[in-house]
Formats: sequence, C-alpha cells, structure tokens
Amino acid sequence: MELPWLYQNTALARIGREQPLGLYLANATSPRRAGVEAFIGERFAVQHQARIRHFMPCLLSLEDGAGQLLGAVGLRSAASGPLFLERYLSQPAEQVIAARQVAGAPQRTQLIEVGNLAAGSPGAARLLIVALTDLLVARGYRWVCFTGTLALLNSFQRLGLTPLPLGPANPDCLGDEQADWGSYYANQPQVMAGDIHAGHQRLLQLGAYPRLAHQAFYALEDMPDVACR
Repeated sequence: MELPWLYQNTALARIGREQPLGLYLANATSPRRAGVEAFIGERFAVQHQARIRHFMPCLLSLEDGAGQLLGAVGLRSAASGPLFLERYLSQPAEQVIAARQVAGAPQRTQLIEVGNLAAGSPGAARLLIVALTDLLVARGYRWVCFTGTLALLNSFQRLGLTPLPLGPANPDCLGDEQADWGSYYANQPQVMAGDIHAGHQRLLQLGAYPRLAHQAFYALEDMPDVACR
C-alpha cells in the first residue's frame, strides 16, 4: 500500500504547546532523508566528536513550521534481522528481556530498536519520546530497545518512565568501528528496553499527551510501516 506521507510533506503527528512541531517519516527514498541524516551526523559530531556512518532504515524528524530540524530518531524492526545493539548482548534482545522475568516479554516481531537519536535540546528529546511512544503503540509494537547515555535516561525519567537496563554497551564489541565514536563511550552508555504499552499508559496517567498538545494524524487502517521494512 502506498502511503502519502512517505513521499509528501505530511506530518504523522504534531506536538508542542508553545511551539508546535511536526513529526515526519523519512524512508530511504524520501526527499527529506539527506537532511535528517545530516542533522543526526552534526549532533553526534558536536556532542561526541563521532562520525555516524550507518543510519536506521526509517528515520523520524521533529521539525518546526519553517522546516528546521529540532530532533531526529531512527527505527529498525527486530523482525527484519539482527539489531545494532545486539552486538553488546550475549543473546537476542527478546531473550535478554525475558531473562529479566518481566511481565509480557516480547516476541521478536513485537520488538523495535531505536537509534540515531539526536536532539537540539533535552526538551526536544522528550517531545520525540512522547510522540514516538504513541506511534509505536498504534503500530502494534510491544517493546522498544535502545542504547543510551545518562542524559537520555534522564529524559525518560523526567517523563515518569523507567527503562529496563539490559547491560553495558561495551565499545570493544564494535571492532574497528570503535574509532568512529569519539567520546561517546566515555559516557558509559547502557543497553535498555522499555515496555511500550506500560509507558503509554504511564504517559496517559500523567496527562503528558494533552499537556504537550500531542495530536496524531494517523489512522489504524492506514498506519505507516515505521520500521520501513
């Protein structure tokens, strides 16, 4: 099914009370893809002196009315193959989550990886997290996994969310690619996972969606494949 927002400037959602921002999807052929990749690369270079050579199959951007990027994030479905962060784990991610004896441990088809997360401010990162949570729930994903620093963990905690730690992200697992990451691993990033449904319910309880003026424009019958498989 051809989806119009994959090829046109149609927002998936809008969020932000003081400054409304649009959430856009960029697959490999999207005309906005190059700009989103450049934004991610620039933010990682500024913050960590890192060089990002690989991007997730699907990218989401958070943009103001003038088209200026304030945040971006990438997505990869676990159903499509190995996840980048599984380099750090001794087992597939869904098995590591299940070993933590959590309720509702995911099947692999219910798991999605988030990466390439870049934001111009902590506030923009939180807006991305909220908008992404609603989108992934609507798309039917059950768990999300990601590698994050303390700053990212703080963004989740500010929203009342508590990710599940899966283990340290050891840079030695990257081989020669470690040289590309600058000072990123000096921040001791951790592999983490989150129950998307539980997070969504928590955001609902806290009134985060109306407080942040979140408005979704997608319908269940024509949801985009946010993993761009």
